[in-house]
Amino acid sequence: GLGNIGQFFTDAVGGIASGITSFISALTGFILAIVTVPFILFYLLKDGEKLPRMIKKMLPPRLRDDADSILNDADHQIGAYIQGQILVAISIGIMVTIGFYIIGMDYAPLLGALAMITSVVPYLGPLIAITPAVIIAIVTSPFMLVKLAAVWTIVQLIDGKFISPQIMGKSLRIHPITIIFVLLTAGSLFGVAGVVLGIPGYALLKVVFTHLFKLLKLRYNNYEPDSAMHYEDVVQTKK
Repeated sequence: GLGNIGQFFTDAVGGIASGITSFISALTGFILAIVTVPFILFYLLKDGEKLPRMIKKMLPPRLRDDADSILNDADHQIGAYIQGQILVAISIGIMVTIGFYIIGMDYAPLLGALAMITSVVPYLGPLIAITPAVIIAIVTSPFMLVKLAAVWTIVQLIDGKFISPQIMGKSLRIHPITIIFVLLTAGSLFGVAGVVLGIPGYALLKVVFTHLFKLLKLRYNNYEPDSAMHYEDVVQTKK
């Protein structure tokens, strides 16, 4: 009856409004990230060495050597993450450009460059990158839209299953399966922010807990009189 029709339209309008609100929220977050990240990177590069020195001065002298070791490892991990992210972005740009050349898409290098730049933001980045490509494909021909969908799907699969886990895993010394697990968990818990910050956050936590466990072992060995009950130091020898 009329009541059911009215309910249907109410639900439809509510769903559309919810979708628009979510998109605007995600787009606002992306724009803020694009605006703020360059400033943050600039100040990190300009004053990046002052923060560790300030942290060490706040600690008792006995803890400063350990803090220095943790901060150095954290610095290496962040550097490795940025290098890995750049390699992933370049790989995506090259794959998109080659794929668009193969299917005869106009402005292939420009669209590949856009995909490379936006790939640093998961989920929303690919959506922004593919939008102009979809418009060009619709104007060109319906069949071009099908070919575009095929290329984009292949690129996303290769990146998600092989390139990102392998490059990030090797640069951060984290197992590729762990990378995928962290991305899924952080994404479900914190959304886009979790996906963006999940891997570097995990890498930094790994550094901190590795050092804390090492200190715990040393402390335990110092207070355990029986040498047979000591933790063993595992020394990896190069073959």
